[in-house]
Amino acid sequence: VGSEMCIRDSVTVSEPSGGISLSAVMYKSRAYYYVDLTWTGAGSASVDLYRDDSILITTPNDGAYTDNLGKSNGPYTYKVCEAGTAICSNSLTVP
Repeated sequence: VGSEMCIRDSVTVSEPSGGISLSAVMYKSRAYYYVDLTWTGAGSASVDLYRDDSILITTPNDGAYTDNLGKSNGPYTYKVCEAGTAICSNSLTVP
């Protein structure tokens, strides 16, 4: 819309054993950066999302979450785990 600028970077990492697969798309809208995280393969009711090895949020296992980074564009490293377990995707870094 008007002066909106969008920059996208996309990364996908899959667990070799067919476990949890995590994808991320980083984009900029106006002056703010976002990362759309999507995942498949988690079997729990909720998942722990990690950014730079710290829990970002525990969220329902609906396969999607948007991380609002504000004006910082990273890089950031993400992984998703079944809540409260060590069953995790591989890590991925954006941008």
